[in-house]
Parts: sequence; structure tokens; C-alpha cells
Amino acid sequence: GQFAGRRYITKSSTSSKRYTAQWYSRRRYPWEPWVTLKDWRFSWNRGLIMYGEAGYGNIHASKILPQHMGADVYIRQKKLKLPDCSKLAGGGWKLVRHVPPGDKWHPARDDLQGTARYGTPSKFPSAPAWSIPFKQNKFNEFLFATGDCEKWLVAPRYSVQGQFAGRRYITKSSTSSKRYTAQWYSRRRYPWEPWVTLKDWRFSWNKGLIMYGEAGYGNVHAKAILPKHFGANVYIRDRIIPVPDCSKMDGGGWKLVRHVPPGYNWHPAKDDLRGTAKYGRPSKRVSAPAWSIKFDKTPFNEFLFATGDCKKWLIAPKWSAQGQFANHRQVIKSSVSKRRYAARWYSRRRYPWEPWVTLRDWRHSWNKGMILYGEASYGNIHASKILPVHYGANVYIRQKNYNLPDCSKLDGGGWKMVRHVPAGYNWHPAKDDLQGTAVYGTPSKFMSAPAWSIPFKTTKFNEFLFATGDCKKWLGAPKWSGQGQDNNSPPWGKK
Repeated sequence: GQFAGRRYITKSSTSSKRYTAQWYSRRRYPWEPWVTLKDWRFSWNRGLIMYGEAGYGNIHASKILPQHMGADVYIRQKKLKLPDCSKLAGGGWKLVRHVPPGDKWHPARDDLQGTARYGTPSKFPSAPAWSIPFKQNKFNEFLFATGDCEKWLVAPRYSVQGQFAGRRYITKSSTSSKRYTAQWYSRRRYPWEPWVTLKDWRFSWNKGLIMYGEAGYGNVHAKAILPKHFGANVYIRDRIIPVPDCSKMDGGGWKLVRHVPPGYNWHPAKDDLRGTAKYGRPSKRVSAPAWSIKFDKTPFNEFLFATGDCKKWLIAPKWSAQGQFANHRQVIKSSVSKRRYAARWYSRRRYPWEPWVTLRDWRHSWNKGMILYGEASYGNIHASKILPVHYGANVYIRQKNYNLPDCSKLDGGGWKMVRHVPAGYNWHPAKDDLQGTAVYGTPSKFMSAPAWSIPFKTTKFNEFLFATGDCKKWLGAPKWSGQGQDNNSPPWGKK
């Protein structure tokens, strides 16, 4: 090749260890390349030149060839004894892309999507660059490793693919056994990106800490690592990530209906949690692509919003999470409180990424990793602060039977239930002034059942009982007190 810089020497008559020397091979000088035992400037006139061309003479030749019986060139195919990187971090890795020792990165330009195909696959580190397609492979982790396995890092698939200029998660690496982040770049206008580095890009590019680059990019980005560590490889694997079963939380009985994997975007759904969205393929794996099944026809009265590792969660009544709102909503219990409380949430039609379901008030949650639900694949810090850290997020539903007192036994009993409105933010749909003519819904003994009413106009009775579902607040009143028009009614509001 053409070069004017430092080149690697495996060993020599002056050193048993690997080192570099400044060599030259430029087209305008037919007598080059000059191969020297030390830097060219210390070698050309001291009998340390080992190779030259075009019959060049002068001191370049006279200082070595006559004294040492000329000079020869040999070649060999040496089998290098290198570690097997496919066994790193628990093993199970498949080699899909390779670049040999040299001064240029991978020829691929597919942003690690796995569409590039070139070269002939080989296990030899000195083999020319090659790549096989892996876009259709089922996998959730990348391993980037040097040929000698001395430098490596494992990263989730979602951390590596896509366009970004920010902090990305690294599962573990040759510098840390714990999960951490590093500033990486993958921007369309730069064909040599993504840059995958062991540390932040600014501390890595010129210090031999780059683990992946594209478009055959060279400079110090490649020279500082590829020649020294026998090139670099890309591996993939599909790892089953062990996480708790959130469906057993708070007594269990939960059904998983919606999932978003670890990554930087919220649920693709745009149904305001009504349960009409259907996409993807249901799976119990945390790394599975986003999916949702319909649940709009399923009887349930509670939601469970939980991260994939079950560390952050909240249970809320169905009526608290559905509908349009911008106010405080009821949370039955959560990972931050065992008691019922309220948090300010938002679900407004003009914002397709809502509803936002949060552990605390929205203003204290959006940038602190306390969002548990969002829609329309919304990203930014709203997603990046929680989804990659806690293995995605899931939505569960269940029909819970509440153990409530029987209000029909109040004040001596004998009461018949004729009208019901569930917990929520709206009163009875009826408009009959308690005359008993309204009929709607399906009568049920469940307190979470939708609003219903049966006719009672022709029923013989003389008293009303108005009671909350838990019977804690109630009043009995004569029939004539609850019906009719009252001339003494206050002049404000509705009856």
C-alpha cells in the first residue's frame, strides 16, 4: 500500500517484541517502499535498510548489501495462536464481520444493520475483510472484539443500531464488568459511523479505544488499534435475559397485553390505552420487539404498569388511566408507595404520545426515569432514562374482585340496588330526575362494572338509600325528598 507513517514490526534482529518504525511507500518515489529496522531517519545512512526497489543505490545500498551478502525477501502463512473471542462473556457468539490488522476500518456502510455482504468468511485474523448478512438473524446483543480479544465490549442491539449522537449502554467490557454508558455517534452524514468505543468518543478516537468503524476509514482511528491487536471482529448472539415475573405482583392474576423492549422509544400504540392497538408478536422475552394485543373487549378493572425488571411499577384503576385528562389520577399502590395516592398525569388528544403514566407528578418524573407508559414511539429523555436501564416496560390488566361490604344490609336491610356508577370522574349517565325511567348498561354486583340502571318507576317503595361503593358514606331519604322539583333549591349549578 501507499503510506508515510509508522508501521508495525512483529519482531526483528534488534527486538524480540512488537514495535513500530517510520516507513515510506509513495508513488512519486519509484525506489520505495523503504523497509527499515528503525525509523527511516535513523536508518537510511546506517546500514539499517532491509528493502528498497528500482535498483536504487547510494549509501542506502552500500552501507548494508556488500557487508551482509545482499538481502532476501521471504513469505509464509503463519497460524497465529489467538484466543477464541466467541467464548467471551458467557459464549454463544456468532462471528459475522471481520477486518484484518491494518490501517482501515470495516468496508461496510450499513450502520450495523446486517445487510452488507463481501469477502470470504474465514477464522484467520489475517484474512481480508469480510461480512455476512445478519439482518434476519434473531439476536439481542453485539460483541465487538479485537483479534487478540484483549479489548472488547458487549452492547445491547438497541444501543448500537439506529441514528444517534449520545450516551449508549454497554453491558460489560474489557474495562468494566458492570453496565455503563459511553458517548457514541451514528449520523447519516458521516458514512464512517457508527463509532463504537470503550469510553466516550472524545477520550477514545486517538487512544486505540475504538472498537468499530465503517467505510474503510483510516487515520489514527484505525492505526492506533487494528495493527496492534490483530484486527477487529463483530459477533452477535441471542441471550435470554433472566428477569422476575411481574405478573405475580400484588397477588398475581395479571395478563400481559402490551410490551416495549429496552431501547430509546416508547410503545408504538396510539390508542390512549383503550386496548384497540394490535401489532408485533406476543412474547415473554424482554428483548422481543414491541407488541400489543387487543384488550378492549376483555373485562378488567386494574392496570399494572411495570418495567421489565419489575423494579418500577404502579397499579391504577382502569378509569384512572383511560380517557382524556390533565389532572391528578388515582394510583392504588406502586414501587414508591404501598398506599393509595394521586399523581398528575396527562392524556390530551393533541399530543399523540400521551397518556403519560408516571410514578409521581409529571413535572417531577419526565426527566428522572419515572415514566411507566407513553405512546407513539416517543423517545428523548422520556424513554432513555428508564427503558434501557430497566429492560423495557410492560402493561398488564386484571379483573380484581374487591371485598366490599354489602350496603343493602344498612339500617336494617331490605334495600334493592337499582342504579350504579363505578369509581371514576363522572356521575350517573341518567337524566330522569330519579323518576326511575332510565335504563342502560348491564346490572352487576361488581363495583368496577360500567354504569347501569334498571327502571323502578312502577316499583312500590318509599325510601332511597344513596351509598358509596365501600358503604363508608351513605344517607337514607324519603322518596318524596329525592324526587320532584324543589322550590328552595339553590340558584347556582345543577340539581
